[in-house]
Amino acid sequence: VLFLDTGKHFGETLDYRDRLIEDLGLTNLRIVRPPESALARNDPAGLVHGRDPDACCAIRKVEPMARAVGPYRAWFTGRKRFQSDTRRALPVFEAVGPRIRINPLAAWGTAELAGYMRSHDLRENPLVAYGYLSIGCFPCTEPARPGEDARSGRWAGRAKTECGIHLPGLERSLASSPAV
Repeated sequence: VLFLDTGKHFGETLDYRDRLIEDLGLTNLRIVRPPESALARNDPAGLVHGRDPDACCAIRKVEPMARAVGPYRAWFTGRKRFQSDTRRALPVFEAVGPRIRINPLAAWGTAELAGYMRSHDLRENPLVAYGYLSIGCFPCTEPARPGEDARSGRWAGRAKTECGIHLPGLERSLASSPAV
């Protein structure tokens, strides 16, 4: 299991991660972080998200994720079609360069997710109770707006809808890495 630690997660998300590790008995969790040298060079004050959220995501998400999945032929995501209009046609299998990205929950709705979590006694990120239906980094995430999709709180007020790990930038980064 890979966990992408951007350095900008809510404390609740990090606590949730640690509790899931205990609940599930995970023993081989890999925490992936942006390189300190990239942060020092491109975001020394940790504020680039405010003026250039794409650059922040490139440093804190896209590059670390490309590095993390680079050695593998395939990886799984938790993306779902109901989360936003931009994900409505999300396929279960996607080619990303020479690799396959698998979205096993693509067709699941909120009822299926809630039922599965209940029947398997899985905990929920505590921020969901406060209206955060899609949880990213704290500077760029707020509760979902009533009547809008689950991702409406991500980069609210900006044209941005994805961080980039599911966009062509990741594919370009992976193109130079051989899959094993």
